Amino acid sequence: MSFDRSTARCSFCGHPSSEVRRMIAGPGAAYICNECLQLCTEILNEQTPFSEKALELASRPPVVIATPQVREQHPEPTLLKREPTRTITIELEQKQHGMTLMLHQLHYYTDHFELRFLWIRPPLTSGFTFVPRLIFFLTDSTGMQWPGDRGGHLLARPELANGPNHAVYQGNARFQPLPSPDARMLTVRATDPLGQFEEPAPHAWHFDITLFS
Repeated sequence: MSFDRSTARCSFCGHPSSEVRRMIAGPGAAYICNECLQLCTEILNEQTPFSEKALELASRPPVVIATPQVREQHPEPTLLKREPTRTITIELEQKQHGMTLMLHQLHYYTDHFELRFLWIRPPLTSGFTFVPRLIFFLTDSTGMQWPGDRGGHLLARPELANGPNHAVYQGNARFQPLPSPDARMLTVRATDPLGQFEEPAPHAWHFDITLFS
């Protein structure tokens, strides 16, 4: 069993070897192209841990890469790459109660849309069994509402933290259906469920996103 190098894609951007100048092979089926390598070098040379380039790289969706296969027995697989039909860059940030919520992008797909974000908060104490999460409530300018997301993920990203006093989570919240084509503004409210037990309870984060200028 061996790797079919003809299906190699950059593990960071998903581009095949035919679309980049150079592709460097890593362990297993991992690859990185010259453009993403240059981007990583620029991020390492930046002074701030949450620069625009670092956030863009961290929020990219997973990439389907080459996998081991027996070429004599199986045809080359068709690699499907899910692409959004529309992307809105947001880059909004709010801080409260020692936590920061950073909204990065809105991705539109055929039947749903996704909100990409980073959540920076104090680390949970050792032995704490609560799974960190945020509760969202969205409304658009036509009155359409999304009381909570319909899936998505929240991943711990300890490599993005700038010290032991911060925990960083990369989130991707999914909502259905799509906003109305007539909507010009999307209001995003989010809250940490644990905050409801604090005295006083913190206000919800509130963001206004322009969908069409």
